[in-house]
Amino acid sequence: MNIAVVCAGGNGERMKTKENKIFLTIGDKPLIYYTLKTFSEYDKVDGIIITAGRENIGRLEELIPMYGIEKVLSVDEAYRTRQESTYHVIEKLKKLNLPTESYLLIHNAVNLFVRHSELDECLSAAQRFGAGLLGFEATDTVKIVKGRDHFIDHTPNRASLWIAQTPQIIRFDIAVKAFEIASERGIVATDDTTLVEAIHEQVKFVSCSRENFKITYPQDLELASRILTKRVKESNCWYA
Repeated sequence: MNIAVVCAGGNGERMKTKENKIFLTIGDKPLIYYTLKTFSEYDKVDGIIITAGRENIGRLEELIPMYGIEKVLSVDEAYRTRQESTYHVIEKLKKLNLPTESYLLIHNAVNLFVRHSELDECLSAAQRFGAGLLGFEATDTVKIVKGRDHFIDHTPNRASLWIAQTPQIIRFDIAVKAFEIASERGIVATDDTTLVEAIHEQVKFVSCSRENFKITYPQDLELASRILTKRVKESNCWYA
């Protein structure tokens, strides 16, 4: 049984809008619609759990049937961090006695343009290695700085740098172990597979299109609108 955990609890401060960015629109539909529809139509996902701020739960529960989105099991209240929110989803799922070969597909609510073919590749990697995530190679030079003065500490080799995106797919028993140990040891990460790395489990990086990016800034909306128009024109679907 494969469960998509759609993380919609962020406040989107960098978008500089009064409402949560998941409700901003492109193509006359809210951003969250495209993400939920992508996973709803993906045949290897059995259920979807959304984590969202308390103030957004009612609106999401109205939106789901309005747009004919299926497979949503629940909309759960998000905690202070994405890590805490996902951990509570895992604790909830533990009570369901999921089959051994179950996987969590943990996904940013505003990564709209992951394709089903990319989900297939990432899931296949997770099935082989225990965990996988989508992303792409860094094209810019990255500088590591230290302190508030931002003097450069060192410059890592760009050839080994990748930009992490989502979903991050983890076999359920590994996810349980990773999040429990993180909770016990006070390990904090902004990335789910970092917790898997911390318990010395393998994580496979799977290359995806640069169109699978997290909408963060106002200018990203214009880019997302162009991507949507192009994809619908090409195949009448943004996730094919």
